[in-house]
Amino acid sequence: MKKNVTLAMIFFSIIAFSQVGINTPNPQGTFHVDGAKDNPATGVPNDVQQANDFTVTSAGNVGIGNLTPLSNLHIKNRGTATGIGGGEATNTGLLIENPVANSSILSILRTTGTTGIKQAVMGINPNFNGNNGLFAIARNPGGVDFAMDLNSGNIGIATGSPTNTLDVAGSTRIRTMDVAAGAAIVTPVYSDANGVLNKAVTNVYGTVINNTVNVTAGATAALITGIPNAGVYKALVSVGNACGRTTIAEYYVTSNAFNNAFSIKGIDGLLNTDTTSKGPVFTEVNRFTTSVVWSGVPNCAGGTGSALSYTLTMSSADIINVTNNGDATLDYRIILTRFF
Repeated sequence: MKKNVTLAMIFFSIIAFSQVGINTPNPQGTFHVDGAKDNPATGVPNDVQQANDFTVTSAGNVGIGNLTPLSNLHIKNRGTATGIGGGEATNTGLLIENPVANSSILSILRTTGTTGIKQAVMGINPNFNGNNGLFAIARNPGGVDFAMDLNSGNIGIATGSPTNTLDVAGSTRIRTMDVAAGAAIVTPVYSDANGVLNKAVTNVYGTVINNTVNVTAGATAALITGIPNAGVYKALVSVGNACGRTTIAEYYVTSNAFNNAFSIKGIDGLLNTDTTSKGPVFTEVNRFTTSVVWSGVPNCAGGTGSALSYTLTMSSADIINVTNNGDATLDYRIILTRFF
């Protein structure tokens, strides 16, 4: 009996209004399904009642959860879809799921590309002509904010024609960068005329090692270890006291272990003193030992005038030791940059 009533309602809708209604005697479109059968007999269903409806208008637009679709397919989500697709789709308006492993979720194929072969092309507001295998996102038709060339795998930011693995047509910002700890070797990068990042000269040129050690008066400690073999370096060593006096000295270093051909030599330096004696005095004891004395360092709580003097010694090609020749415990910092 119930089925007969429903069919009668459908036939009545078709005859009287040229509209088909399922579960409703009050269809709002050419075809209207009231999923929960909660629509009123007259008038327009309210927002909650429309949430479970499906309609097709006379213009051919399809609405899901929406009785006045504004496009070919207009989905309006008002509820919670938790649990659909394994629980990944909370409040999802449209969910497309392929449960087959390694299978496509959505592919749009075309044959207008230069190769004449169907390729996957998908985008949000894209307007690229002649591109093969392109995924694009753009805020405005004809523009591009993100693009992936599906032939090469290159990704473009603000460019639809990326020429490198990552091609950014604009400035970049890295908010956080890790600091290389201890004697870790890091390599600087440079950009060519096209903005492509490269290492300069060789893979080792410009590599940097740094370290800091705290050494008590009269003691010796390893200032830097793990120096790569057969390299030519410039070392910068800095030490200061508690009274704001700071020194920086530079050295040439070679690290060839073959025939024990390693060496270190002082070049120059600077002390932030009140006198004209700003430079160091180096004593080159032998090719792997150099001592430095600074003049004009005032006595203070951070030690006497000799507090900043020290000796550097290479006991092997891969290590530089520092001996504190002063009378205060100090921090010694080194930056070792490779030239060749």
